[in-house]
Amino acid sequence: MRKIKRFKITSRQKEILRRLLRGGGLLRQAGFTTELEVTQYIMEGFGLLNPGVVYEFNQDAHWELDDNQSVHKEMFSACAVTLGPALEDWLENARTRGAAREIVAGTIALEFLRSAVSFVTDLVREQAEKEEYETLDPQFIYLPPFGTAAAPKLLREAVRLEKTLADKTLPILLEKLQAQKVEITLAEDRLTPFYTTVFLVPWQKRHKKGKK
Repeated sequence: MRKIKRFKITSRQKEILRRLLRGGGLLRQAGFTTELEVTQYIMEGFGLLNPGVVYEFNQDAHWELDDNQSVHKEMFSACAVTLGPALEDWLENARTRGAAREIVAGTIALEFLRSAVSFVTDLVREQAEKEEYETLDPQFIYLPPFGTAAAPKLLREAVRLEKTLADKTLPILLEKLQAQKVEITLAEDRLTPFYTTVFLVPWQKRHKKGKK
């Protein structure tokens, strides 16, 4: 069953601030003089978020995503997640204020995206556990370009589908999910809103303890 959801994430401003402080003189180059200013900037971006997801469970490969079984073909949840369009003007404003400010803003936005992905994968995991299954790490079909921003580990080290196969699979998934329901569109190999990602979460039967 397809599920469409608007949801909230926590700001994680303290964790994001600590991450930015590890960037040496980056914050000073970006025009920040105090930690309070940085926290306020994080919360400014956070206030623009309108996260949304559409996801659906696929069983027994009734979605034919490719011809050579390179895509996980058994049980998985397909997910399309976005932070919404309002963040894009905030990022554009950062670009006009120099490379350092753009890096800071992009890093913050990617941390928000990480939180959104974690929220959705937790939803899928809870769904799987109710059916006595467990989930594997997500397999990403599409991630926004990181540019010069510092991506969090979850996104930076993510398992990605090979590009040719991902390009072929992406429009099929978007159509199956009806991703336009959360205002996600595809044009010239890029998704809008900019901070949007599409991924699969494979399911497998839970291994019972004490049994070989």
